Amino acid sequence: MDEDDGEEEEDSDGSYEGDDEEGDDMDEDEMKEKGEQQTKKQLLCKRIYDSDEKLSVLNDLSLTDLNSFIPVVRSQIFIELYVMVICRKTKHLTTEPLPVKSRHREQITCFPLSAKLVRDVNVKNKSETNSVVELYYQIEPEEAQSTKMKAMLDLFHEIIEEPLFNQLRTKEQLGYVVECGPRFTYRVHGFCFCVQSSKYGPVHLFGRIDNFIKDIEGLLIQSFGDYRSGVIARLLEKDPSLLSETNELWSQIVDKRYMFHREKKDVISWYKTYFRESSPKCRRLAVREWRCDTNMKETQTDLKSVQQVIADAVAFKSTSQFYPSLCY
Repeated sequence: MDEDDGEEEEDSDGSYEGDDEEGDDMDEDEMKEKGEQQTKKQLLCKRIYDSDEKLSVLNDLSLTDLNSFIPVVRSQIFIELYVMVICRKTKHLTTEPLPVKSRHREQITCFPLSAKLVRDVNVKNKSETNSVVELYYQIEPEEAQSTKMKAMLDLFHEIIEEPLFNQLRTKEQLGYVVECGPRFTYRVHGFCFCVQSSKYGPVHLFGRIDNFIKDIEGLLIQSFGDYRSGVIARLLEKDPSLLSETNELWSQIVDKRYMFHREKKDVISWYKTYFRESSPKCRRLAVREWRCDTNMKETQTDLKSVQQVIADAVAFKSTSQFYPSLCY
């Protein structure tokens, strides 16, 4: 039984941090972001259960059910351990590992070519005054050239992060939260743009993000050299602490990457392949959460930017293709 939820986002220092914080430790904005990410994962992961589905069965569970379940859980626990040896004395685990065929295998939805998907949901908190849009681009599953893909994502993020904030947050003042970053969901690469606003509805936010993405090519051409040098310099820096180094290596173990080296390549053709709408490999999902005082009828005004509206997540996944399981 694997406790990791499979998705990671790139932190400001370039490392990947698992998205597994507990709700009790998060502030209000982090809770909103967690809810929006959960909506996306319901569409990406083949087997995932949201809060409503869990609540629907909790009332029927008894203490006897729980006691019966405990030995089942214990028999299926699977532990992966990374140890940074700082002394000469070490101890080895003596238990046998859980057979591979018995480990949980998650599969991720493989978006069809040229997919332009939208999932509209109302916020569950009826007093919520913020709308949120996350635009997720599905890139490729991890393969032999994953170090090259990771370098592409790092450099792309480095170049566009500040201009995105300056344009949508500072100039257009769409909302307080404007961010972007790589996603690595059960070893499938992706990239996300996210805007949260109390002033504008999801359709407007979606349109402004989309407009920014269409103008990125010029930014890449002008800024590539400087930003590439910056990324290379950052990656060559020594880890500031043992904890930082451990987190970086651990993230690679969790994802079965075991790649402790990186290389740098150009990102212009990569952007055209995965972000230009005319490219078949441009596949995206927009998750739009509507605040309490907005009307979803507004969605009827933006049909040109949508290829498929996902009304039912379960029905959508029942007809979807899935990547082979890459994690266990």
